[in-house]
Amino acid sequence: MNMLAVATSYLGLTDEQKFGPVFMKSFDDFMVVKLSPCGDLEEGRLQLCQPEGYGDLLKNIQKSWNASQSLLELRGPKAKLQRMVRYMFFFDEEKKSEKVLLEGRDGITDFPWAVQIVVIQLPVKVLEQDLEWIRKADTIVLLDSENEAGRDFATGMKTICPDIPIFSEKVQEGLSHDLKVSLEVLFADYIKKRNRIKDILNARHPELQISCTSAHRMAGELGVNLFLVGSVCDELGYRITQCGLGCF
Repeated sequence: MNMLAVATSYLGLTDEQKFGPVFMKSFDDFMVVKLSPCGDLEEGRLQLCQPEGYGDLLKNIQKSWNASQSLLELRGPKAKLQRMVRYMFFFDEEKKSEKVLLEGRDGITDFPWAVQIVVIQLPVKVLEQDLEWIRKADTIVLLDSENEAGRDFATGMKTICPDIPIFSEKVQEGLSHDLKVSLEVLFADYIKKRNRIKDILNARHPELQISCTSAHRMAGELGVNLFLVGSVCDELGYRITQCGLGCF
């Protein structure tokens, strides 16, 4: 199984329902998981070091499918939604899906191990957090910005992040051919990186455990996101040892 996870982040006044359905028209082999954060975590509980089991999480998450069973909406506290996705991807045989679009406003923060699409609808006042997201994007999509303001914004973004592709899209017309081709290249590269990490883990750490230091070193050696290494470790059932926080 070659897992392909794609996450969205939104800037501006974007209606989050706009991009997901258009994406599905071009990539209909994906399942969409829409994350709808609501409610707060219980006070006094450090979620990272006191993780909940899958059964406990299910009690706090509301799930609903659309009619075609291609879109699953999850509602609950944000940190619990993050954990729910992790369990579904790696530990629930019935829920596993090879290709998933994680549709939400904060994909870069919530799922840093996925392919990152930053969706922008003008007007938007670019703040420091926004710039951080933009720099971490794998691709940027400007919605309905075929005007002078949109062109000026795209030019400014290319100055800030010249290596990140930017596409101006008319959502009512579906994804452009150029964006679709660019995404296909990104997806293939993502799968290639996951497979490289798997090969090294199998060769160097067949005992299904790896130290936190070794994971950092592997990420640097391969030039990949550390979170991606952690995600592959999850997928293969690895245990992370000697964590500085003692969480694993």
